[in-house]
Formats: sequence, C-alpha cells, structure tokens
Amino acid sequence: MGKKQIKSPVKPATVNTIIADNPLYNYGLMILFAVFIILLTTFKITGDDDVFWHLATGRHIVQTHEVPSADIFGYVTQGQEWMPFEWGWDVLTYTLYNSGGYTALSVFRTLIFLLIFYLLFSILRKFKTGYTIIFIFLTILAFGMMDRLTPRPHIISMLFFALLLRIITEYKYFDRKNYKILYFVPVIFLIWANMHMGIIAGIFLFGIYTVSEIIIYFRPKNFSSREIPSLKTDELKRLVIIFIACILAMLVNPNFYATYIYAFDHTKMKMLETINEWRSPFDATFGKGFVSNIYKFFLFGGFLILYYAFRKKDLFAALLFSGFALYSVRAVRFTVDYIVIITVFLVISVNYIVSNLKSNGLKDFVNKSPVPKVILEAFLVFLIFNIPNNKLYLDYLQYYRISGFGINSDFIPTQMFDFMKANNIPEIGERPFNHFGSGGFFVWNFPGRKNFIDSRNLNDEIFNEYNTVISKKPGFENKIKQYDFDYSFYLAPDLVRGPKEMESTIISYFSKKPDEWKLVFWDDKSFLFVKNLTKFKEIIDKYEYRYVTPYNFLYQKNILDKGLTENPDQVKAEIQRKLSEEPNGIIITNINNNFSSKLLK
Repeated sequence: MGKKQIKSPVKPATVNTIIADNPLYNYGLMILFAVFIILLTTFKITGDDDVFWHLATGRHIVQTHEVPSADIFGYVTQGQEWMPFEWGWDVLTYTLYNSGGYTALSVFRTLIFLLIFYLLFSILRKFKTGYTIIFIFLTILAFGMMDRLTPRPHIISMLFFALLLRIITEYKYFDRKNYKILYFVPVIFLIWANMHMGIIAGIFLFGIYTVSEIIIYFRPKNFSSREIPSLKTDELKRLVIIFIACILAMLVNPNFYATYIYAFDHTKMKMLETINEWRSPFDATFGKGFVSNIYKFFLFGGFLILYYAFRKKDLFAALLFSGFALYSVRAVRFTVDYIVIITVFLVISVNYIVSNLKSNGLKDFVNKSPVPKVILEAFLVFLIFNIPNNKLYLDYLQYYRISGFGINSDFIPTQMFDFMKANNIPEIGERPFNHFGSGGFFVWNFPGRKNFIDSRNLNDEIFNEYNTVISKKPGFENKIKQYDFDYSFYLAPDLVRGPKEMESTIISYFSKKPDEWKLVFWDDKSFLFVKNLTKFKEIIDKYEYRYVTPYNFLYQKNILDKGLTENPDQVKAEIQRKLSEEPNGIIITNINNNFSSKLLK
C-alpha cells in the first residue's frame, strides 16, 4: 500500500488574494479621461498665425482647383517657389470651416485627439496593462502634448503615429495570421503624403519595424522568443514589399520627390534658429517648463524600455526608443512626436516591472485596488472643473490659454482687422509692412490682398529683410524706401506686460515721424500706421491719433502735455474715442486716469 498523502493546511485568505478589479472604477476612469481630453482640446486659437494661412491656402485651392507651386500671398515673394505640401489638410479644414466655422475646426481637432488616445489605450489593453497605469501615463502624455494641441496639420501625424503603432503591435505581438491589416499601411502613407511632413518620422517608424524584423529573421536565437517569434520567409518578403509600397505612396503628391527636397531645404534655413520650436529641448529657454520636464521624464524613462526589451528579447521596442530618442533631441518640435510614439512601450515596460514584483500586495494595489483609481479619478474631476474657468491654465500652469471656441482676441488683432475692413485699408493701400505673427491672419481676412511676410518661412532672404526693418537694424530706413510701404500693422500681444517692445521696434520709428506716418488705430496689443498720402487723407482726418498714443504716454509725454496746452479738445476727443472703442483697455484707462484731471482744469 502506498503512503497516505497528508494535505497541506489551507492558508487563510489574505488581503492580497481577495482584491478584485472592479470594472466600475475602470469605466469611471475611461469616461472621466475622455471628458478631460474633450475640455483640454477645446480652446480658442491664440497666437497661432499658421492656422489662418492654412485656411487661406485651402480656400485658394478649392476656388481655383489647383495647388500652387509659387507664392501667392506675398507681394515681395510673389512667384517664388512655394510647395504647400500640407495642401490636403488645408482643403479639409477650409471645408470644415465653411460648414461650421472655427467651432467645426475645434470639434474636429478634439475628435482626432480622442482617437489618438483611444488607439494608445487599445494597444495597452491588448498587452493586459492595468487601467491605473494606463491612465496615469496617458494623463501625463496629455500635458506633455500641450504645445501641440492646436488645429494644425501636425495633429494628423500624431494620429497616424498611433494608428501605425496599433497595426504594428497587432500584427507583431498578437495575430500573425491577420497579415491583411498591413495592407492599410500604404494607404495611410498615401494620405499622409498630402497632409504633413511628419510622414518622414512615420516612414522612420515603419522602417525601424521592418529593419528589426529583418535582423530578427537572420538572428532568431538572439532576438526572438516563443512569445515574439521571428517572421517566416514569406512573411518577411511581404513586409518588405509593403515597406517599399509605403515609400512609393509617399511620392504620390503634387510635386513628387521634390516635395521632400523642398521640405528638407527648409530645415536648413538660418531663420529657424530664432523660432523656439526649432531649438534644442535642452536649451535654457525651455529648461524650467512643465512640458519640457515631461519630455525629459519620457526620454530618461526610456531606459526602462531597454530593460524590458532585453528581458523579453524585443528588438523592435529597443530600436524604437533608441531611434526616436535621437530624433527628438534635435529640436523641441520633435519632442511631442517622441512621447506619443514611445508612450506605449514605456507603459508596457512599467507594467512588466510591476508584474514581476515579488509582493503580490503591491501588484494588486497598483493594478486592481480602487484606491489609486479613485485618487486618479478625483484628479481628473479636479482638472475637468478647472479647465472651463481657465484656472488650470492661468493659475496653476501659468500657461496662457483660454477655453472655448473661436479666436482669442487678446492675442489676435481682431479689433484692428475689423477697423481695416470697415475703412477699406487693404483696398486703399497696396504694400503693407506687417508683423510676422499676423501675415496669415491678413491673407485669410483679405482674399486677394498680399502681405510682406508670414509664418510659412519661405526663405531666409525675406526674413532677413523683415528683421532689418522690424528691429531697426542699420539700413532699415533705406529698406522702408526701397519697398515703398504705404501702411503698416504691428501685433504686440505682450505690450501691456512688456511696453519696451515699442522702443526696440519699428513702432518707435513710426511714432517719431508724425508728419510721414499717421497712427489711425491702436489698442492694448496692436498698431496701424498709414503713410501720409493723399489716398489716406479721409481716414487720417477722421481717425488720426495726434497725441493720445501708447508711445507718447510712455516715451514722449511732452507731446501729450503740448496737446493739453495747445489743443485740449483734440486730446479729449481722442481719449473719449479710444475709451468708447476699448472701454476696458488697460493703456487708455491709464492715460485717462493720468490726464483727465488736467483736461478738467
């Protein structure tokens, strides 16, 4: 007879073994996060002039049925080479604007970001990542994307990054039999080729995947496992063919391969050194910002991906991190691409580390316990309540952004442009000198009229000419005569906080030449000067500010004092007119408070 088996005593249930993953908390996280993203991506257009020349380009293409190959918006650069390689986005957004105005653009932008986060969420759930870890990282990611939430074509690239990752991970890690999903990739690149130059990063991403599979195929012992097997010969051939098809799809655009040569040449322009998003993310300018710190968190957190990749023999994850880490350090504008692309494997790596903890209690607390979920839900509720009232932006983040739809008139010169429309300034004048940050808004508001410069960054030459004049560099007066400007509009959204801008820019020159240049409109952020020409006589007679100007108030008070002595009625009329136009204006209120008592004498 065999020995009688003695059963081990049953251990009493512990807290570690009875924690269940309650789906209600998970649904709560999903709903609250979706509401958070909706609110986070619903804000007014602020200081983003690119939006408007994209709309103007879309209007031109729709109305003329042709994609321009030369500049159509500048009177100095007219006829120079210009390839609007984002023409597909331009047509799409102009069509949306026609159907629902700026609100339609905002809703479209929000839908794209909801889809981006859904795709990332769906990938992570495929890897059985816990909801707590997923939404902690997606929330951090959302804040890391703050600078790139504007309704511009780069959001299409972010969407396609997420879609590519969804397709790659589905095929590589879960269902090799579903190879037909790869056939959608060339279609994505076909659309992408006419939307945004982020397609270069896209082909880099897909190229990393293809190269990783080639290496794994030839070195299966080093880089494959039962969980992540190497491709078979026919599978690898199919993948390489699809990759080649993607490259060919990239060439299906109005300018064939010249599009990419043109785009590459633009990245070499010296003027980009003056634009923040083209500077290094480690530049001192960005070192203290929360967006920059989030990028650095994702960058150095990427070493967890290398650990995960080593343990799981996942070459793709390792190459993806390494490749895009190097890609991102080139300029600030690439950092958001990096965090969008790398988030999936960073979260997977963190989940892998948590899953291999020795303490079941800690694992269950992170993945199943309602406590961290409730804390995260409470945080999301806090964000949801503090976005519409702008406290999140203005008070907590010190980040100038206003919730709502349409245009933020505090940063875009809507009032000045309304004045220009009402008085037909662009029809009377022909050669404006305009501020760089309002050239797009100008061509959008005045179809057929041409600007001096805008943010399309056509070439270094026009920017250097602009910079010479705007900054009063040696020879600027000759430039003014050379280009024969007949009116000028200037945008200074930080004027109240930084009034010295008037002294250091062309504003001071125009203000000191009252016989030659007449100020006919101003407010807390903008100036409109017209040249003292016969064609502007009626406007000058009716609207000229002889005495009451921001520059005179700060730098030439003697002129105001002279006006009070020699022509007090004119000074009073100018103050009253400006107060009626801008009753809450900070500058005019200060002028009125300083001089009203003198006018009463």
